[in-house]
Formats: sequence, C-alpha cells, structure tokens
Amino acid sequence: MKSIILLLLSITSILAQTPASPLTTEIRSIIDEYENSVRANTQKLMAAATEEEKNKFRASIPSAGPYATKMMKLVQANLEQPDVVKGLNWLVIGAASFPEGQEALKMLGSTFADRAGIAEAVKQLEYHGLPAEPVLKAVIEKNKNREERAAAFYALGAIHFKNFDASADRASASASKLKALECFQQLYADYADVTVQGFKLSDIAAKMLFEMTNLQVGCEAPEIEGKDADGVNFKLSDYRGKYVIVIFWGGWCHACHGTLPLMNQAAAQLKDKNAVVIGVNTDVETESKKALSDYQVSFRNVLDNTSSGPNTSLYNLRNFPTLYLIDPKGVIAIKNGSLDAMVAQITAAK
Repeated sequence: MKSIILLLLSITSILAQTPASPLTTEIRSIIDEYENSVRANTQKLMAAATEEEKNKFRASIPSAGPYATKMMKLVQANLEQPDVVKGLNWLVIGAASFPEGQEALKMLGSTFADRAGIAEAVKQLEYHGLPAEPVLKAVIEKNKNREERAAAFYALGAIHFKNFDASADRASASASKLKALECFQQLYADYADVTVQGFKLSDIAAKMLFEMTNLQVGCEAPEIEGKDADGVNFKLSDYRGKYVIVIFWGGWCHACHGTLPLMNQAAAQLKDKNAVVIGVNTDVETESKKALSDYQVSFRNVLDNTSSGPNTSLYNLRNFPTLYLIDPKGVIAIKNGSLDAMVAQITAAK
C-alpha cells in the first residue's frame, strides 16, 4: 500500500513539473505581449503629469488587432492540436470586435464545437446576443463534455433572459422568457455543480430567474434596507405611500457622475410631489462618504459597501447607474428607465 501511495505521489510530482507544450507557450507569449503593452501604456498614463500627457496615452492604448492576426494564424496552423483551444478562447473573448474574433466565433460553432476546453469562450457568448444562438446550439448538439454543455445552456438562457428583459412587446417577452426557463431548467437538472472561471453557473442563473419573477414592472419591489451615511437604518418600505425613485450608483462609476446632479435636481423638484429619491451606494465603506461629498448628493442613501452588496445582489445589477420607479403601493412602475420618464409619471399622477 505504501509503495502504491509513493508511486502516485511520484506521478503527481512528474505531472506538476511537465513543461507547457510549445503551442501553449507560443499562445501564451502572444497574449503576454499584448497585455504587457497595455500595462506599459497604463503605467505611463498614471505617471503623466499633465492632462495633455494623459490624453496622449489615452489615445495610444495598444490595439488587440495585430495580436489577433498572429493568434489566428497560429490557430489555423494547429487546428487538430488540443492546446489550440486556448488561442481560440482568447480570440473569442479578447478580440471579439476584430475580424479574427468573428472568424473564431464561426469556428467555435463548427471546427471546435465538440472540443473540450472551450467552456470559457462559450460562456462569453452570453454577451453576443441572438447571433450567437446557432453556435450555442451546435455546442449543445455536438459536445459531450459537461463543462462545455453547461456553458452553452447557461449562455443561451442568458441571451433569452436579456431579450425578455429588454422587450417592450408582451408576446416577444413571453417567448423569450419561456426559452430562458427551458435552458436554465436543463442547467439545473444536469449541470448544477458545474463552474466556469470559478463561478457556479447555476448560481448566476438563479439570479436571473429571480429577476424574471420578482423584478419586473407590476411586481412588488423587494425590500431595500441598510444604514445611511449617519449609521441610521432605513428601508424602502419606510416610504410606502410615496413614489420612490431608486438609483444604484457608485463614485467608481464614471457613467454615474453626470447622472447625480440630475438626481439632486429631481429630488428638489419632487419635494412637494409626494415623492422621494433614494440611492444605493456601492462604494467600499472607506470611499462611500467621500463619494457622497464629492458629488454633493442631496438624497438619502443605503450604503451597500460594494458593487456586490446585499441590495445590489438582490436586484441583480448588471449596469450602473440603474434606476427604478416604485409606486406608492410599493410596486415597480418603471425598471431601468430614464429619469425624465419617471419624473413625468410622478408629475402626471393625481
């Protein structure tokens, strides 16, 4: 028994010391070359003394294009090699906007549809929308590996979920919701334990399922609660009987900076309209009060302390800022709409 254990340990040690294949090394060198060039430019940007210098380096961020060309040549020359999927993954994930990235996407649904090791690229297709549906269906049909199949069911479900969430047409929304549910149910039934890039896919799908059921116009808004900047606890339901505009934001979020003055104006404008504005701030605890001060925020905020805080996670936030309008009965009236539309609805209410 002891000899068997020693033999297993010896094999494990040998495997751990096995050098990467020449192909893997070459793929890694292309990725490193690109990432190092971006890193060097970023360091110059951070060290720049003037705004003119900063703009110079902002305008000279290295393009992934030349590296995508190198990578595609390498992939095409090694189509039958198992390690080549690492290069394909990078093209789909890191060079999607380039012709080589689009070609890699086609290859993912044909030459590589049955390969192991493509799960990361397959999961990334959740951001490609319906054009990626044939690729994902090809992976589901041809691939026998659990990780790849799980990633395909997840990505296809996520695409239909996003279509459902964005659809203004009830029939289209219902069809997208049904397709999303079918994919997620398959994921739960057969691949609930599968993780990709350290995340359990069924856990991410669960948040989308919750959103489809509980975070739509006409649903009672889930409770938002926590401490404000003064350490006082408060809840969304404290304002029952009033319209409430909720903004999820953070000082780290550049898109939020232009919205905050408008939120301050809305808070003042609606003061006598049976309405309030509240925020869910997502800065870390040491930065939240600074953000409130820097942007002269005039409305009350729950401090969630992170962009994955309890309230932010409950509302499954994917974009910042995100606004909700809650009616006096606590029901979602507008989801992720414009501030102007929310103010108009409140102003028109009797």
